[in-house]
Amino acid sequence: MKILSYFIIFIFVTSCAPFELPEFIGYEGFKMGKMDAKQVSFSLSVKLKNPNSYTLKVKKTSLNLSVDDGKIGILALEKTIKLPRKKETIVEIPMNLSLEKGALMRMLTFSMQDSIRLNLEGDVRGGVLFFSKKFPLSFSKSISPKVLNTFNQKD
Repeated sequence: MKILSYFIIFIFVTSCAPFELPEFIGYEGFKMGKMDAKQVSFSLSVKLKNPNSYTLKVKKTSLNLSVDDGKIGILALEKTIKLPRKKETIVEIPMNLSLEKGALMRMLTFSMQDSIRLNLEGDVRGGVLFFSKKFPLSFSKSISPKVLNTFNQKD
């Protein structure tokens, strides 16, 4: 009974403790998967830091992707990602992009530009054990489309 009491107190304290959002440290790479007129599969390698004192799981989610205020489609995280506690980690993130009509042609024109503004919006669900919480995400960053060119990647 004493152990059960400690467990309940532990669960209560950890569920009330605020999550800190993982911090984006840097971009590490890009691998292209399948591509057709309606979907693009790829994976990103990014360095993330989990500032929390516990391993954080980022659950499957969907985000709206737009470039320079033009909607491209829905970006879906294909699997749960684990971020070790109090550590910077390079994480491979498999994603699937469901394209809006005409988005593929717009994406080809972006490759000719020097810089584009990438926007992600939606809710990301993260958690510990069986506790989870939605975090609103609004991410915007100017990037060079040349860094996404798969022909320039070193294998």
